[in-house]
Amino acid sequence: MIAPPMSQLRVPVRVRVLIALSLAACMADANSSTELLTLSNGDLVLAACVELMFGLALAFALQAMFASLSFAGRVIDVQAGFGLAMVIDPGSRQQAPLFGTIFMLVAGVIFFSSNGLSSLLRLLATLSRLFPPGLLVFNVGPQEIIEYFGTVMGLGLAAASAVILSLFLIDVSIAFLSRTLPQMNALMLGLQVKTVVTLVVASMSLGLIAPVTLRLLDSALRFVSSLE
Repeated sequence: MIAPPMSQLRVPVRVRVLIALSLAACMADANSSTELLTLSNGDLVLAACVELMFGLALAFALQAMFASLSFAGRVIDVQAGFGLAMVIDPGSRQQAPLFGTIFMLVAGVIFFSSNGLSSLLRLLATLSRLFPPGLLVFNVGPQEIIEYFGTVMGLGLAAASAVILSLFLIDVSIAFLSRTLPQMNALMLGLQVKTVVTLVVASMSLGLIAPVTLRLLDSALRFVSSLE
């Protein structure tokens, strides 16, 4: 319900809830464990809280994956002078950065086209068999979360590394020119040059998004599988 890219789809919340309940019923029916029936009320509430924490951790894994690409796009927007250029995200219907929205939409297409959803459901089904509902031991520490967050943020910046490096070199060049030619309007020249370079380099480096997205998906699935 709350994890991208599923949350980015323009599907009514009621439909998403029904799909989530249907998947939960299928996974619960595939598990023949009856140990939940022997739990007391207090243990049952504790088990439900643990399962909820696991779901939030799963949503965090996917949120961090797509947030890294959104952050990389935001860095490009600020460097290229598009910081005030906001677009409407069709999924959330909220304002979002220009290149960040492009990266997230492309990553969502790659996620579904590379059977990322099937891999995620297969992993959840395997975990539900190994750890029946209510018997999950959620012992992940803050160190694992911090390491995963650092990994995905680094991978997200790798998708935009070519554009970021090009814009940085342009800023350095214009800074030297402004010191040599004080009468030059560095602001207007820099904005025009960086706009052209951003579009050209971004078009040439679009091939970086696919492998980075696949590595982000692999990192997210590995993080989910290491939660127990």
